[in-house]
Amino acid sequence: MMNQAYDCLIHHQLIDTNYIHGPILDLKLIGFHSEDYYGGLPFYCFAIMKGMTSIGKITLRLGYQRETRIHGHVGYQIDEPHRGHQYAYYALEMIKELAKAHGYRKLLLTTEATNESSIRIVMKSHGKLIDPNVMIPEDHIYYILGKRSLYLYEIEL
Repeated sequence: MMNQAYDCLIHHQLIDTNYIHGPILDLKLIGFHSEDYYGGLPFYCFAIMKGMTSIGKITLRLGYQRETRIHGHVGYQIDEPHRGHQYAYYALEMIKELAKAHGYRKLLLTTEATNESSIRIVMKSHGKLIDPNVMIPEDHIYYILGKRSLYLYEIEL
């Protein structure tokens, strides 16, 4: 069942998304894929750039389906040597602008209960915890990797 509050209007790549400039970081498009590994949603994958150095990645999935409550619309990762500088927060703020351009009104993000760093990033981006116990199905790869539940956050755009 589609939840329109969490869906976007445009499910294809926008023009001029190859490089998104920000005041602290830039996002360089690695690729736009017609479907993700989990639920078949199209998604952007960007390298998070500090100057000429790639310091991590951020993705934006387009659309909504049941698995969105597990994977969220946005996923990010900062390489170990670059953590602790709020780069994930700055990248998330930049990707929110792209989400708005796609017609999103709200984004969903998930974190593990033990990932305090990610929780702080989501909260700083005005995330609101809407479900502290999203259960992972037993046949899901996250379950196989030992994850049993996730926090689900909503960010209004």
